[in-house]
Amino acid sequence: MKSLFPLTFVLAVGLLTGCTTTTEEIIDPTPPTTGTTPVSGTTSVGTTPGSMTGTTGQPTLFQGVFMSNVHPTSGTVQVSESNGKRTLVFTNFRTDGGPDLRIYLAENTALRNFIEVARLNSTTGNFSVELPATADPSRQRFVLIWCKAFSVLFGNAELK
Repeated sequence: MKSLFPLTFVLAVGLLTGCTTTTEEIIDPTPPTTGTTPVSGTTSVGTTPGSMTGTTGQPTLFQGVFMSNVHPTSGTVQVSESNGKRTLVFTNFRTDGGPDLRIYLAENTALRNFIEVARLNSTTGNFSVELPATADPSRQRFVLIWCKAFSVLFGNAELK
C-alpha cells in the first residue's frame, strides 16, 4: 500500500496558503449580494455604545473592535440606525487581500446562524455597508471577514 503522506502534505499546504497575503488588492466588480447597498460617510468611535452619534448624526447601537484570526485584521465597526435602516460603519479598517472576501453577521465565529451582508470591496479605510432587514445585531453579534472560496476567517469583531 502506497503512503498517503505526499497527498496529505499537498492538501494541507493548499489549505494553509489558500487565502494568503497578496501585494495587490482584489476587488470583485459585482455589486454586493443579499440586497445590500454601500452607504457613504463615516462615523467616529466613542466610548459608550448606544448613547453616541457619529459624524453623520446617526446613533450608534453597537460597536466592536476587529481581532485577527488567520490574517491580520484591525479597525472598528459600529451599527448605526437612521430612518429605520441599519448600517455597518467601518473605521480605520485593514485586512489582507483575498480572492473572495465577504462580510458576514453571525452568532459566533463558527458561522452559527450567519447572513452575508456584502462582498468586501475594500481592505483598508473607512466605509459603510447597509445591513439587510433580516439582520439582528443583538443576536448575530459577530461581524466576520470571511474568505468564502477557502472557508477562512480573516478577522472578527464582537458587537457590544
